[in-house]
Amino acid sequence: MKLSSDTLAVLKNFASINSNIVFRGGPTVKTMSEAKNILASATLAEDFPIEFGIYDLNEFLGVVSMFDSPELDFSDIGGGHVQIVEGGRSVQYFFSDPEILTSPTKDIQMPAAEVSFVLSDNDLNAMRRAASTMSVSDVVVESEGSGDLQARVTDTSDSTSNSFSVKLNPTRMPDGTPFRFVYNVANFKLMGGTDYNVEVSSKLISHLKGSNNIEYWVALEKSSTFGN
Repeated sequence: MKLSSDTLAVLKNFASINSNIVFRGGPTVKTMSEAKNILASATLAEDFPIEFGIYDLNEFLGVVSMFDSPELDFSDIGGGHVQIVEGGRSVQYFFSDPEILTSPTKDIQMPAAEVSFVLSDNDLNAMRRAASTMSVSDVVVESEGSGDLQARVTDTSDSTSNSFSVKLNPTRMPDGTPFRFVYNVANFKLMGGTDYNVEVSSKLISHLKGSNNIEYWVALEKSSTFGN
């Protein structure tokens, strides 16, 4: 098996969420942050033949990157390792016990969403740049109930904080109900290169689905409000 560049990009993104990962076999891989406030899932081009755990995903990707186009050989099922091979060079990379790793064991049941919108890749990149430049910690998706929707990058703990705003394209909005959904910027660990269809529930959970077979469930902060 060879890992495509798209798969390597997904795994690099997943490593930013959690350094542990468990491959359950098949093309679907999932990860979850240690705080359990981010869950991500992706369907890859590759079909992994066995279940195995990786303790340090960044290290594993670094080992793979030592080769130009390596083959991953999982044939020694009882050996507890994968053989990473190219030409006359190889690495024997050992698995970790999935039981000791942080990994999602069941899917999130997304509650009914009151708000949905499209978050473009351009707007996502602009929000990230703004958060970094202004050193602020929050993304606030909000409406005064007028039908307009915006995302504001700011520091909600500081009433004089600088802020950067982006108008959003809503596909579902509650009639006349104001809301203020707050995210921690640190939880916006989304892959770039795709627009996201976003659904947000007042139960403090959101679902973001990209066009590249990747999706995230991200928890909102408890300071979020819905209604007066």
